[in-house]
Amino acid sequence: MKTNLELKDLFKRFSYGNRPRPSRDWFAMLSVATLLVVLSIGWNLWLLRSVEQGGVIGNEAPATSFDARPIEEIRAVFESRSLEELKYRQQYRFVDPSL
Repeated sequence: MKTNLELKDLFKRFSYGNRPRPSRDWFAMLSVATLLVVLSIGWNLWLLRSVEQGGVIGNEAPATSFDARPIEEIRAVFESRSLEELKYRQQYRFVDPSL
């Protein structure tokens, strides 16, 4: 029964009672928000260091082979587009049909 009385005292301490205490509520909210931000920063730093050292996030195994063919295909598309843009600037002539 002693524990039950201690819990009642604890609840009385955090209850509003006769008059509200907004400063206590703001302090509690800011304390919890600060704690969550600090925990988030710590977790993200740990993940960053883990990945920097070659770790893997999740259960996936690291890729053993790397296929560069898709990257080369994309690079070829961009090169052909840049060549076409150069042709529009230097070779192709605009003929105004209204003249």
